[in-house]
Amino acid sequence: MHIAVQQGVDKINSLQADSLLSEEIDLELNKSVFRFINGKYGKNNIYRKGFEESQKRIDDLRTLVREYEAVTAFKEQLQKNIFVDTFTLPTDYMYLVNQVSRVYINNCKPIEYSLVNLPSVSYFVVDFNNFMVTTDSNGENSAFIESMEMVKGDKSAVVWAASGNLKSFGWSPSSYPANIEAIKQDILNNPGIGFTIYWEEFETLYEPGSFIVVVDTVTHEWFEWDASGGNAVSKLEGSPYTGDDISRAIPTPLNGEILDASYSEKREPISYSDLLTRGNRFSQQDDIFTLLNDPFNTTKHTSPLTTMRGRSIDVYTNDIFIIDAVKITYIRKPKEISLSLGVNCELPEHTHQEIVAMTVASILEAISDPRYQSASVEVTKNE
Repeated sequence: MHIAVQQGVDKINSLQADSLLSEEIDLELNKSVFRFINGKYGKNNIYRKGFEESQKRIDDLRTLVREYEAVTAFKEQLQKNIFVDTFTLPTDYMYLVNQVSRVYINNCKPIEYSLVNLPSVSYFVVDFNNFMVTTDSNGENSAFIESMEMVKGDKSAVVWAASGNLKSFGWSPSSYPANIEAIKQDILNNPGIGFTIYWEEFETLYEPGSFIVVVDTVTHEWFEWDASGGNAVSKLEGSPYTGDDISRAIPTPLNGEILDASYSEKREPISYSDLLTRGNRFSQQDDIFTLLNDPFNTTKHTSPLTTMRGRSIDVYTNDIFIIDAVKITYIRKPKEISLSLGVNCELPEHTHQEIVAMTVASILEAISDPRYQSASVEVTKNE
């Protein structure tokens, strides 16, 4: 795809666009991938057909279609006989295709239930930018910190300490992105005792550009957090890299952020007669209360009402049924194309030339090339 973009943008032997870096082409290709997905999922295309409305639309996005199922958590009792359970969307979620619920019923009689605790996770989030330290009079980021600690009062624990000589992690534009990946992998592979470190994603958590550090509270029982306050009590401190004898400032202590509180309980029926799978019925937020109070359109075990909020699907139930789990089919976010990291386009191969054509048109527009108009005409011919 890189070669095809270069060939499409650069006139033969003219070297008009020979200065395009591979990272710049990656950026334009990824922008085109998302424009392609949006155009094929919706109806912004020449045939005005959306996802799965023709065989071409089915095949365009089939590699990104996924299923995901998870139990729901109890959110609140909304009215006397109306309850709300919540389902957390997966981290790679992009567009919803369909949703169903697994439902407990008891011959249309009210169901008694008990609240049981769901497994909980103690964690904090650290932005990767916080690992860089400034070194020179120009204030440029030229190196990374070499260790990180979790601190509370007179107690501390090593979250991560770099392995070996950190000179290979020195920041310089010429070594990008190799030094970025090297430091990331070192952090992920060398956590301290009682810590597990993840990059951007863990279970239903998704924090772009950040590390998610999961704390074993048995090992570090002094770790405290208050989700309502939004921040971990424990502080993160780092010491700067000093392998090349250049003096660097010590990074300011940071708070590990807790960005959303998870609901920690689930409704379990004490007795039930059947466990059914039924399709959900989506409602807009401004219509939900009208529907719940309408006896003909209220939530039912045959078609539970749902709304979407942030990274959650809220499922509305009454006293005669309880939601056990929700299963969704969705279109996931594609991985970003990267020549240096060897990440290819995840869309089917027959779409690659269409994406290249969109990328070429975008680059020609950016450099104000007179061929942009003819390139745009070719893009409109894509199915």
